[in-house]
Order: sequence, then structure tokens, then C-alpha cells
Amino acid sequence: MVRILADVHTAEARVERSLAYPDTALMTFNHYQNEILDKHEVTEEQFRATYRYYLENIPEMDRLYEVIIDTLSVRESLAQARADSAAKQVVAPTEAP
Repeated sequence: MVRILADVHTAEARVERSLAYPDTALMTFNHYQNEILDKHEVTEEQFRATYRYYLENIPEMDRLYEVIIDTLSVRESLAQARADSAAKQVVAPTEAP
């Protein structure tokens, strides 16, 4: 559930940054969510049932989100490290003599 929700929150952020019209944003998010569930081999019914369980068990939901936040922080750090590495590989143009 941690990886699924981390992916869902990443998709939400991606859609929010796109500045799309609300119905386009919803359609895009639904597409991402279907891809996420397929990737993790989970049906929408399984996802909703598990999410409902956590909604009914808030202390467990809190612990779940602590791990999700850690997961997203690690992903962000890795993405930043890749971006920094790519920036270092960019060769500045040399001046002609």
C-alpha cells in the first residue's frame, strides 16, 4: 500500500503542476491511477477496500503515512541527485579562438 499511495501522490502532484482544466486534470489523474494499480497488480476494488480499512483505523493510517512520507522523501532525494549529476555532465560551450 505504501508504494501505491506514494505513486498516487506523485501522480496527483504531476497533475496539479500541469495547470490543466479541472475535467482534463481528473481524466489525466484517473489514467495515472489505473496505470498505478496495473503496475502493482491491484484492482480498484482491492485498493478501495484497503484504503477503507485504513480510514477506519486512523492510528494505522498515521503509521502508514509516516512510511509514505519517508518513501517520497527518498524518491525526491534520488531525483535531485540524478538532476545534479545530469547538470554536471552538461558541457559548457567553449569560446572560439
